[in-house]
Amino acid sequence: MHQVQREATPELTRVFGHSGLYLRPCRALPEVLSGNMLAQVLSLHRAGDRFGGDLDCRDDALPLATGSLSLVYALCVFETSPEPEVLVREIARVLKPGGVALLASLNPWGLARLRWAFSGLRGIDPVWLGQQVVDQGLEIERQHWIGPIWAPAAGLELREPLRQGLFAGLRAAHLLVARRREPGLTPLRAGTPTMALRPGMTVG
Repeated sequence: MHQVQREATPELTRVFGHSGLYLRPCRALPEVLSGNMLAQVLSLHRAGDRFGGDLDCRDDALPLATGSLSLVYALCVFETSPEPEVLVREIARVLKPGGVALLASLNPWGLARLRWAFSGLRGIDPVWLGQQVVDQGLEIERQHWIGPIWAPAAGLELREPLRQGLFAGLRAAHLLVARRREPGLTPLRAGTPTMALRPGMTVG
């Protein structure tokens, strides 16, 4: 997972703004989102069928105002979501115009799936995920395979591929980069932006 995170970092450095949201698959991963260029990032981790961390919430009710975030980075959290399509909807909802969604999911066809296939995780088809993203009004800018390839001949050894190529589709994860574009928007007056929570919610 650390290599997946490392290879996603260049995409993080392309996103500028004030506020973001980092959804990670477990508490064990660092809560600080390395490489991001934002002023403030809320960090949530999977806790059963909910998220914990800076906020406590369900997948279908992220307690953030609509159109309030410049970035949402979801790192392999769809596999454990009760309703992954609803989580995609919520991610799209909280993005502001021009905001970016970075959606990383485990490769359901990669060799590394043998490590998690029997642990109760649900494989997410990247084509299905892409369709969900488009259905929510986001525009896919690019997508590619990231992470290591599991070399069966070496047991549990994970080998890093040299480049995207013939065997890229066997890499451990898939990264989709999408942006919310809404034509005809009036430019906002310059000022100091703040992260907006839904009424009654506070950052824990």
